[in-house]
Amino acid sequence: MSQENVEVVRQRVTLRTHTRRRLEERLVLRFPRAAVVLVRVVLRLPPRSRLRQAYVRHAVQLGFESLNRDDLEPAFALYHPEVRLDLPKEFVGLGLDPPERGREERVSFERRWNSEWGRLRYESEEVIDLGDRLVLIGRFEATGPSSGAGFDNQQFAEIFTISAGRVIREQAFFDHADALEAAGLSE
Repeated sequence: MSQENVEVVRQRVTLRTHTRRRLEERLVLRFPRAAVVLVRVVLRLPPRSRLRQAYVRHAVQLGFESLNRDDLEPAFALYHPEVRLDLPKEFVGLGLDPPERGREERVSFERRWNSEWGRLRYESEEVIDLGDRLVLIGRFEATGPSSGAGFDNQQFAEIFTISAGRVIREQAFFDHADALEAAGLSE
């Protein structure tokens, strides 16, 4: 896809601390097909649409707040059953095998990641809407429960490719510049 043809919308995203599962998360889990239809309708709007911007910002906020409270069902509710996760090459040395394809494998991988690193907290900074892809820029902190080793204020970025209202591909990065370059953007 040529960069000239892509409408780019950048917005700040702030996460709350000490959250509980919200009503909209419960509804997504209770009525997943309806949620996918809603996502498809909203994402048909142009990235500059205020409704789309509010929805994208709110969905990213809910997803990462859910991850921060270790409530993985709502975090991955809109992932395609055959989602693909691409990890950075630096990840290999951290001792966790990358997941096979699929939402259940993705959830299982996140559980292993959380158990290996103990306290894990994501902080989002910005979401960039590229139409069929969302780029999330942020930082995270993690501390290994047995070793005490960890990451403090570590950069991370994600590129989520969306099709038919579901995440079909997640690309993870440990460097903001690498993610922006992969998305066809420059800092």
